[in-house]
This record gives sequence, structure tokens and C-alpha cells, in this order.
Amino acid sequence: MSTAIGPGRRACWRGWRRSRPFAAGLLLGLGGLELICVSWVGLGFLRFTGTAGAASWALGSLFVVAGVTTWRNPALRYFSGVLAAVLSLVSLVAANLGGLLLGFLLTATGSALALAWVPQQAPAAPQEEE
Repeated sequence: MSTAIGPGRRACWRGWRRSRPFAAGLLLGLGGLELICVSWVGLGFLRFTGTAGAASWALGSLFVVAGVTTWRNPALRYFSGVLAAVLSLVSLVAANLGGLLLGFLLTATGSALALAWVPQQAPAAPQEEE
């Protein structure tokens, strides 16, 4: 018994992915999870408690929400992109260099992609000349 994805499902997935800023949402979500995980694990030699730990959790969850928002409602990509850009700069100061710079780089790139994404226009029907 094969569990491969059929051609219909693959085409449906591809259409859904291309109709929204998928890479932007993915990077925002990964950056938010990275901020949360770094503060949660602690890496052994750094102690992420207090305001930096709380900021990592708060900012990380906001990045995940911004990433899901870009997927679920592409019309709000400007709002979530600007919010993520501002919060990525805040994470440098408030959340231990934005999750050791990796979270900052992921979220800054994701916010730039969300702001730069433009939906594809349907091809215009040729007009008949009279």
C-alpha cells in the first residue's frame, strides 16, 4: 500500500502555496519558534530568565501568529510584515540578540518577503478589435 500524495493533491497543494506568501510565513514561524526554543532550552551556558526570557516567549509567539496570518489571510501581509519587521528589531535588544541572531535573521527575511510578495494576476483575456 503506497502512501504517496496523488497528483490531484499535489496540484492542490501547489496552487495553495503559490497563492500566498508561503516562504514569508514559514520563515516568520521558524524564527518565532527559534526564539522560544532558545529561551526554553537555555543552551547550558546562557541563562534566559527574567525579562529576556519573557520577551523571547512573547515575541516568538507574535512571530508565529504573524506567519500564520500571512498564510491564512494574504491580504494582511503588509500589516504582519511591518509588525514582524519592527518586532525583529525589538528582538535584538529585548530577546538576547534576537535568539542569538538566527531568530532575527529568519524573522527579518520573512518580514521582507511578506512585504515584497505580490499576488499573481490572472492573464487578461484578449480583447476583440472591432
